[in-house]
Amino acid sequence: MASCETCFYAERGHLEDPCSTCDPSGMGENLSNWVSMKVFDKVDNKPWEQVVADLSETPKQGVKYDDGKARWELIPFRAMRDVVDVLTYGSRKYADDNWKIVPDARKRYVSAAFRHLTDWAGGEKKDSETGKSHLAHAICCLLFLLWFEQEDEK
Repeated sequence: MASCETCFYAERGHLEDPCSTCDPSGMGENLSNWVSMKVFDKVDNKPWEQVVADLSETPKQGVKYDDGKARWELIPFRAMRDVVDVLTYGSRKYADDNWKIVPDARKRYVSAAFRHLTDWAGGEKKDSETGKSHLAHAICCLLFLLWFEQEDEK
């Protein structure tokens, strides 16, 4: 919430009257210029004067701090579409998340994954029932197994 306690200008104390920067009306009702002090937490150890100067310039390039975060753009989404289509088919045939309650699920999905991989390796590229790649079916089986493994680790 915008307040003097969380204001960049008040925290840095660089103005005699920081509230006049934040609230040009001086009435405490319009905090249109309020800047959170947290917004500058990840600035590369620049002095605040440089940070403020940098902000007043028109940026040549945007900044986003996402180093070290998961890179979802690495997923081959065209291939994942077939996986999602297989999941959707299974949902229509059985029910949403039915795979979670199949008896002996781990053993059966390992077996199913190998059946699909064996068929694919033998030259049969598409499952006869769904028309989707045997690899997409095997990936679904492996996703189910990964989910079960993660559930066991909770």
